Amino acid sequence: MKIYLANENKRKIVYDILNIFYDDREIIFADDGELIILDDELKYGGQVYSYKDNYQLKGTLYNILVEVNDYKSPWGLLTGSKPSKLLQKQSPNQIKEKYFVSDEKIKLLVDVENQQEKLEFDKDNFNLYINIPFCPTRCEYCSYPTIIGPNHDKSEYVSYLIKEINETNLPENLDTIYIGGGTPSYISHVDLKKLLTAINNKFTYKEFTFEAGREDTLDRKKLEILKANGVNRISLNPQTFNEKIIKSVGRIQDMDHFLKMYDLASDLGFIINMDFIVGLVGETSRDFIKNFDILEKLTPDNITFHALATKSGSKYKEKNKKGSIDDALAINEAIKRFTEKNSYKPYYLYRQKNIISNLENVGYQKANTAQRYNIIINEEIENVIGLGMNANSKLMNGKKYRNARNMKDYRENIEKIIRDKNQIINEYIRQK
Repeated sequence: MKIYLANENKRKIVYDILNIFYDDREIIFADDGELIILDDELKYGGQVYSYKDNYQLKGTLYNILVEVNDYKSPWGLLTGSKPSKLLQKQSPNQIKEKYFVSDEKIKLLVDVENQQEKLEFDKDNFNLYINIPFCPTRCEYCSYPTIIGPNHDKSEYVSYLIKEINETNLPENLDTIYIGGGTPSYISHVDLKKLLTAINNKFTYKEFTFEAGREDTLDRKKLEILKANGVNRISLNPQTFNEKIIKSVGRIQDMDHFLKMYDLASDLGFIINMDFIVGLVGETSRDFIKNFDILEKLTPDNITFHALATKSGSKYKEKNKKGSIDDALAINEAIKRFTEKNSYKPYYLYRQKNIISNLENVGYQKANTAQRYNIIINEEIENVIGLGMNANSKLMNGKKYRNARNMKDYRENIEKIIRDKNQIINEYIRQK
């Protein structure tokens, strides 16, 4: 699709709609084209369409492309990351009519809202995110600034985290704590115990989640350390049980060991989440649906289905590798059938730029086991303070802070990082 755009300021608006229908390699902005967008009119196929504002431009372009491609996006012309926020100001019918959202997705939004309304939140609460950026290998779909392989001083990094924990002026009573990454379970038993001890010496909390995403970094002792030190939720994230596909993205999964770790975690009493990715290159809908046979036997408390978003920094992006849009849509329908059949309720939802088939990421829960932190971070309803390399902090008064994005700057600027973060925390607490 060749596009002539008179006003470059409208490029993102136009691109977001085009990206619903076309691979980004098929979109070309040029000095002429079959699609011409001027300041107040759009020309396509010999017809001229007038528009008054950006919303009308989006709607007009969307409707033209629906007819051209014989395809209606389930989210209509919505491209934002947090569609649930629309329910704060508009009714489901208003959202449906204004943005052409399907009945299925409107129902999903309402179902998520109903699950979240069962929980209580306080905008003045504080939550703690701790980033551990190490991974054994880099998955091809991953765009995070992770540090790969065994030849890095993880113990030194943990000592910096403990310094941040001890010197950051957070309230003693937190709502939630979340340790993510990277692969947090890649650190040693000794470092894990030191980190958890520092946390428990300073804080109390309602919920404590630890990402134990890769089974190749887990053993009985690590799980027992987590359980003995207050962690009540873990994520075991296979992404898919398809051995060929998981190997193709750069990681090896020992299914026997995975099941052993799952059974042990269940016996220890953890609430368990599993992540899966919809749209991995080479995984057909028929392949993906085989995951459900295993999930029905395991019945984890939470399952999160992520629609693949191809991002800069990932090998998928570098190599122009794309999952199948048709397969992603078929998988999405299969997820709906599986979750309804097995009594999983959707409790949080968000979307990302360049997400496959213009779909969404949804967390499902069984028996009122929703993870508070996931809701808080996605709905932006409580304060979150981030510790560690590249960790983000966001307060309810709008103040934000991002720690240094690489290890060198994080180490060299740790005193300033702590001082700057304490300043915005202390300002917030004084203003309450």
